Amino acid sequence: MGHHGGQHGMNDRWWAMLLVYPAPLYAGLLVLFHFGPEGFLFPLGFFLTVAFGTATGLGVLSRPILVWAGRLFYVLAGLLLAAFGSPASGGSLDLAVGITVGAPFLWLEYAWRSSSSPGARVLALQTALLMGVVDIATVGAPSSSGSAGEQFVQALAHVLAGQAQGIGALLTGGTPNAMPLESSLDVVFVALGGLALAVVVLSWVSPHTALDAPLPWRWVRYRTPHVPNAPVPEELGLRPGQRSALATRTVPEPPVAMLAPGFGPLIVAAIVVVGFVALAVVEPTVALLALELGTAAALVAVGGVLSRRLTSVGNLSA
Repeated sequence: MGHHGGQHGMNDRWWAMLLVYPAPLYAGLLVLFHFGPEGFLFPLGFFLTVAFGTATGLGVLSRPILVWAGRLFYVLAGLLLAAFGSPASGGSLDLAVGITVGAPFLWLEYAWRSSSSPGARVLALQTALLMGVVDIATVGAPSSSGSAGEQFVQALAHVLAGQAQGIGALLTGGTPNAMPLESSLDVVFVALGGLALAVVVLSWVSPHTALDAPLPWRWVRYRTPHVPNAPVPEELGLRPGQRSALATRTVPEPPVAMLAPGFGPLIVAAIVVVGFVALAVVEPTVALLALELGTAAALVAVGGVLSRRLTSVGNLSA
């Protein structure tokens, strides 16, 4: 996942950034308002990290040496402040935890950049969403008194220990007492994450040339007005059959904006998934019934399509 300096200043998929950011930003703000409303170092570390990640994503910082030096600085600052800071004051730990919560924004730009490979986009988004799930789980986990950083670390340790114990119980055939990451479902985060995933997938299926130059496309398809064929000049000396063939030809038109391939199905799938998750939270029984009926209907539809008889020549002789 390397940087392409020439593409930082102007990116043809900049609109995807506006739709990818809300999910991890929502999770980070939940943690911020829950653990750090009193101190200022926790929010300071978070917003400084988000600001740096946004600056690299928008191309304000585009030189690779500055980008990677800044990322290394934030990583080392978070580790050193957490390891060698004074636990009595809690200030260094607050700053380190703020940097950690904002860390997904250091690499989130790879999720929407047109220069990133599809695998890099999915990996960047999914790691950011995974950290968002962990952050949301810490909000509901117990923690004792202390600074914002200390409370977050205690809640994070509780979440990770409970998740590990639950997975161990499942692997040994037992029943887990708790699965913190499973029980931390947030409908708003799921909806925003589904939107981000649909945008990331759409951004790499958008039309490009063989040289990876973006082709024009629009959110809504439109048709150009029909222009009648111009008559064939008499001086060409064509036979009547040739003239009649040319009279039915298609009028040459330059390529116009088009929809990205698979745009409709992606949007429909995203809406269906988000709607199903919301229904599962509000009415689990109805969601299960809808899933069963939908599965049965899909099987019948697929069977009906596959059972259609095809002609030997594809009906071309008709």
